[in-house]
Amino acid sequence: MERLSNKDNPLSGSDPDELTWDKFIYPRGAVSQKTISAYVEALEIGAQFPPIKIQRVFNYTDANGNKITIATIILDGVHRWSAFKEMGIKEIAAVEWKDTSLDYEENKIALLLESAQSNISHGDRLSTNDKKRVARDIALSDPECSVRETALAEKLGVSQQSVNLWISDIRARQRTSRDSTIIRLGRLGWTQDKISDKVGLSRNRVCEIVGNTNIGNIDTLLAQGHDMEYIAAHYQMDLALTWAIRLHGKTDQEKFKELGWGLRTWDQWNFNECDERFGDDWPGRIPAQLIAHTLFYFTKPNDLVLDPMAGGGVVPDTCLLFERKCQAFDLAAQDKQGKRPEIEYHHWDPKKETWPVTKKPDLIFFDPPYYTKKKKEYEQKANEDTPSISSYTKKDYKQFFKDFFTLAYKNAKPTTTLAFLNADWRDFESTPAAEEKPDKAITIFDYHSLLSETGWKTIHRIECPLSSERLTGNQVQKMQDKRILGTIGRTLLIAKKNI
Repeated sequence: MERLSNKDNPLSGSDPDELTWDKFIYPRGAVSQKTISAYVEALEIGAQFPPIKIQRVFNYTDANGNKITIATIILDGVHRWSAFKEMGIKEIAAVEWKDTSLDYEENKIALLLESAQSNISHGDRLSTNDKKRVARDIALSDPECSVRETALAEKLGVSQQSVNLWISDIRARQRTSRDSTIIRLGRLGWTQDKISDKVGLSRNRVCEIVGNTNIGNIDTLLAQGHDMEYIAAHYQMDLALTWAIRLHGKTDQEKFKELGWGLRTWDQWNFNECDERFGDDWPGRIPAQLIAHTLFYFTKPNDLVLDPMAGGGVVPDTCLLFERKCQAFDLAAQDKQGKRPEIEYHHWDPKKETWPVTKKPDLIFFDPPYYTKKKKEYEQKANEDTPSISSYTKKDYKQFFKDFFTLAYKNAKPTTTLAFLNADWRDFESTPAAEEKPDKAITIFDYHSLLSETGWKTIHRIECPLSSERLTGNQVQKMQDKRILGTIGRTLLIAKKNI
């Protein structure tokens, strides 16, 4: 086959069977069988076609949900490719857009734009509906608006007015979501420079948005009979932020009452269920009410709370409600999904003595994995390079806490409070109580000893039991038959620096 010159990278012959038609990247809603048939007839009489445009990619998931190490997708020439496949021809002239393999997930917008621009200049021109679909796909994939409407119009060969009309609703939702993120981060104590870096806006624009936190009249909508879920959706905010705005300026006691939480006066906090309004579904999720009580007794408004293992974000949500600042970190930060912009990635390796907190906290609320409990769930959130501590041996697990408590002590103020939530975790699930082996257990006494060894003095022990209702009647009967002693205990240790 004749090799035709091309302004892109050098030509090569490709096997049509090894190329992928990616229906997200390729801008046409459907191919024309009439065009394919015409190309087949042309091939039968020896016609030569321009090369198709392709691109090698990695980090690719195929249409069946299978992860593929390397794929070669078609950017331009699906009709030609289809004709070659129909003819059974095993080589088609192709040119690569870039001469290096690209990360598919990081370059989806660029790939889509290149494919769209290639398809408006020859062959079956893109229809208006195809161009509209491309514009909306790009807008949905580009919440930070890195591709401006002028650039979209130029690539698609349409007016900017058309692009504005096609994507105005998407951009409006994204602006509201972005503003909510800015307000959330501002209320949690992020600096405007740091927020600016996070959302890609100028510091002045961030300052304007942070100062404009009175989003509508929530009380008016409530008076009209709407609930908070409706109001959150109306303003396109998450529910926790909506509650925080509604309750802003009220006392802690008033907030407990508005949220329907009873305020416990004693050192036993029974909360059988998590409040679904705050925090995401996550392994080992804890009730927001438990955190709220800790904030009530051991902090005051505007204090800084450190959450070193934030998980589903229930601590920052609760801090938002009670007007405390918060810095939150996690090994499996959800920021890539856009759900939890306030949770920053950090792998705690206390031996390296890395302390990512910008200010010394007033409270450290530490709710780590309870030894090997939920080991499988936590391992799914981690990776080989940064394993979850729930996969550690008992020796390494205890050493981790000793190192962390030491690191926290060095970086705390004399007045810092450490609230450490954990539970006894024993080898009881299939073992009679009398036959349990101590070397397979971690108890609250171990944590208390580690705190004492590293300079912390425990001042309160608050019992926060788990619900026994999580076990079925059959499970309870089997435990009784085998004399297995389960555990529903969970303890919050409150410690201060022992100065």
